[in-house]
Amino acid sequence: MGRPWWYDSYWQKGQRPKRRFRLPGRQTLVWAVLIGLSLLLAVSRTGFEVAGLAWLLGFVYYLCRILAFAIFVRAILSWFAIGRYNLFMVLLDDVTEPLLSPLRRVVPRLGMFDITPLIAIIILYFVPSILFSIIS
Repeated sequence: MGRPWWYDSYWQKGQRPKRRFRLPGRQTLVWAVLIGLSLLLAVSRTGFEVAGLAWLLGFVYYLCRILAFAIFVRAILSWFAIGRYNLFMVLLDDVTEPLLSPLRRVVPRLGMFDITPLIAIIILYFVPSILFSIIS
């Protein structure tokens, strides 16, 4: 079976369909804002002076702290009856799920409890110090 007769208009038969411009997804925009905020905090920490290594370390530090805070808030809010389609919960899921889903495959559950957020927060608190010790 082919396409129905009303699918293409008479003058567009044989032409390639137009490519539509697609906006980036919500998760991409949330991560772009998160990275921009971390970069702004890192740059403002040095007084907006050019300091490449200090900017990099500050960026990693603030990004890890913001992500750890987001994971903590998500873990606390999971105890309450908040709808999954609440805008705040959707944004928290967009930020934290790329970090938590790979860890869930590795870390086993302890009965009813998911300790993945705790392990993610511990890892995120050690990443800046490990990076600083490697660079220094």
